[in-house]
Amino acid sequence: MRAGGRRILDDVSLTLHPGEMCALIGPSGAGKSTLIKVLLGLRDASEGSVSLAARGPEQLGTVGYVPQDDALHRGLTLEAELTFAAELRLPEADDGERSQRIAQVIRQVGLEDRARSRIRKLSGGQRKRVAVALELLTRPPLLILDEPTSGLDPGLEARMMELFAAVAASGRIVLVATHAMGSLDRADALCVLVGGRVAYFGPPRHALSFFRVDRYEGIFHQLDKQGPSAWRTLAEADPDQRLFLLRRGPAAEAT
Repeated sequence: MRAGGRRILDDVSLTLHPGEMCALIGPSGAGKSTLIKVLLGLRDASEGSVSLAARGPEQLGTVGYVPQDDALHRGLTLEAELTFAAELRLPEADDGERSQRIAQVIRQVGLEDRARSRIRKLSGGQRKRVAVALELLTRPPLLILDEPTSGLDPGLEARMMELFAAVAASGRIVLVATHAMGSLDRADALCVLVGGRVAYFGPPRHALSFFRVDRYEGIFHQLDKQGPSAWRTLAEADPDQRLFLLRRGPAAEAT
């Protein structure tokens, strides 16, 4: 994929399955935002492919997206915010169905005791949960979160990643673009982008041995030691990563 004559993404191919959470990391300019736009259908991939449960993004239906900066109505209560959103997003549902769905997502994000609280009085982590709840109203098969733990302390960041993992376990694909390294083990897959190329795509723990580091933070230092094309070549030659691309999803494994 090119923009202004510059290649932004180069032969990026990922396979994600329902029930999996994938963490997306990489230095600034790696192509994370462009990849998210492709998954959201805001940009078309000119070359290569992104396979999500063996289907393209346009075949998945509604895609949930939580941006880094929320756009919540802070003067409303959580319940009122979700009611307003449900009327817009679920126009064919009756009042009873919408109320049931609102109650479900409030429970799913663990905010039952804050349902009647005004959003401006919620903590940063709680507001992130509200933003996630809004997207869960339509039961999207794919949920994309862009830096959802930015500005949160390590404890809150860990709890948010646990929430995202639980959402994935309910049968959804969850992609989390993040700079937070402390909770990568909670992901089922890790994608490392550099210079628009995939430097690594596989289980998070295997990335430590692949990059020869003890901590996830060390991956960024390793990326500077050679160019994006060299990293992609190494990733493509890694038998474990090749097998990971061909793995069966959690639902297939269960059967």
